[in-house]
Amino acid sequence: MKKLLVSLLAITVISFSAIAQEKRAMKHHDEKMLKGGKKGPDKMMKELNLSDAQKSQVKAIREDHRKQMQALKQNDKMTVKEMKDRKEAIRKDEKAKIDGLLTSEQKAKMAELKVQREAREKVHYDKKMVEMKSKLSLTDDQVARLKSLHESNDAKMKSIKEDQTLNRDAKKQQLEALRNKAQEERKTILNADQLKKMEEMKKGGGKGRKQQTK
Repeated sequence: MKKLLVSLLAITVISFSAIAQEKRAMKHHDEKMLKGGKKGPDKMMKELNLSDAQKSQVKAIREDHRKQMQALKQNDKMTVKEMKDRKEAIRKDEKAKIDGLLTSEQKAKMAELKVQREAREKVHYDKKMVEMKSKLSLTDDQVARLKSLHESNDAKMKSIKEDQTLNRDAKKQQLEALRNKAQEERKTILNADQLKKMEEMKKGGGKGRKQQTK
């Protein structure tokens, strides 16, 4: 009986620890989003030439969103799942309200800006592939297979991100699974020496970015 009580106590402690850890991770993510997560949308909003009235309304919507998120953080009675679902609902409501403020011309402009962003990303990828081909001594066949894998993944990622039936967590899980699958497929295209060099390039790139931010 004593052993059973000790086991139950251990399971309870572990469960509460896991829940607390997940809540801390969610809090860290939300703080990161509040600090820097709006940079992309803010930049796009500036390019839409919002009227003063629209700017005021967007500011009010975002302030309301911020207050709702802060209230959730202080609610210790909700389960992790309930909190995630509530946050997802608040985010969707914020997006719907802001989208509802835009004129048809502004929505068309937003679509155009997204196309331009995708074009810039393609140019960046092509430039990166030229660099990889040189540094990893890739064959033309390997370059073609890597590009095909990248384009296929891009299309699948876009489909997941635009799927309105999926919540934030489901999208995150599917995107992570897609990245892991792509990583495994990449291993079938590159040889061991090329994979090693690619990892070294990634580490070198990470160090370079850290030095630039200092």
